[in-house]
Amino acid sequence: MNTIQKQFSLLELFRAAGVPGYLLFFQNILLFFVKRKRDLIEYSIIDNSALFQILFVFVVFALCLNQIISSKNYVRFIQRKPNLYILIFSVICLASGIWSSNSYLTIYRSFEMITFLLLIFWTVYKLALRLDFQNIIEWLVFWAVWSIIWGFFTYLKLYGISYTFSEINNVARLEYPAVLFFALLISKRKLFMLIIVSLAIFSLSNKIYLGIVLGSLAMIFGNLKNKLFFILFALITSIFVLFFDLNTVLLETIFVGREAVSIENSSGRNLVWQKSIEAIKNKPFLGYGFVAGENKILFQDFSGAISSHNFLISSLLNTGILGSIFMILYFISYIKISLNNFWPKNKWRVAILGSFIMCLILSLTSPGLGSRVYGSFISVALVLSTINVLSIKSYNNFKKINNENNMGNS
Repeated sequence: MNTIQKQFSLLELFRAAGVPGYLLFFQNILLFFVKRKRDLIEYSIIDNSALFQILFVFVVFALCLNQIISSKNYVRFIQRKPNLYILIFSVICLASGIWSSNSYLTIYRSFEMITFLLLIFWTVYKLALRLDFQNIIEWLVFWAVWSIIWGFFTYLKLYGISYTFSEINNVARLEYPAVLFFALLISKRKLFMLIIVSLAIFSLSNKIYLGIVLGSLAMIFGNLKNKLFFILFALITSIFVLFFDLNTVLLETIFVGREAVSIENSSGRNLVWQKSIEAIKNKPFLGYGFVAGENKILFQDFSGAISSHNFLISSLLNTGILGSIFMILYFISYIKISLNNFWPKNKWRVAILGSFIMCLILSLTSPGLGSRVYGSFISVALVLSTINVLSIKSYNNFKKINNENNMGNS
């Protein structure tokens, strides 16, 4: 994993995944042109911008379907765990249109989710075939920076120069954090690393800071150098806490902008979660129907709430225990993959596990997996799918090395 055949140029990285890669890159451009400021009461209106996005989804699905028909290996890949778990969840979401209060909305949002999952699987499948380990990460970091650039342009279009620069910390804040550990530890493009790390540091986002802190625990599973660095970091932190009030330190770092360190000071998430949990108790097994049910429950008290900001609560609201089981299995599979012994005990293992932890924190605190394609959905699904293909390549290399050693010893 430490060897690199050739460092691809940005143009080569752009072309590396072929058609699915182009579609993912184009999605950012499409959002730039169709995104506009709307009042909350307009969110359910289907206008020209929505029609363009719907057309894009159908085109992508047709191309993914063609890939399924023409490539047996791609079909085998999407049938592998954990891909299979989230696809089963998606099918249950589609079936929930039967009991949804708005069947058309549920069916379309489910279809959209399936389409983007197939697109993401297709993209990482192509990357795994065409690139070595290092360049797969370089592509992923390039995609994150691409998202930041188009997110910046979109802010300029919607809000103007002065507001955009004053709110630069909000640009693509649910896209780049998922690749933070890969950018910091693996990528050889220092400029991209500086952009992503700088935005994360100045994001003023509790979830990003929490992801960084918990993701850093991955150093425990690294080599001796990683473990020593973690011990040093823990000692410095402990000494710092002894001289300063812990509550004050947290309020100035992870909980910046909050009045207190508590679940009650979580940007209203606690209220949304309380409302959602009460609703889940009434329909625990099947839920209320994908997206439509979640919207109906939340809009009763929170007119601007797009989702429950938690993958488990969203999946329970949308599909009940039936669908949530597969979302839980999806994340459990990635825990096993991230902790697997075939990862080398160096920066790669730390980056893999740190990235998974960051993705888990994003999924527990923001819109994304478990609900409609929005927020952290694409970035988290893309990073986790990348970890999956890296694990397949690593396992194959691991078996090859073991076989060669066994032959040498025989």
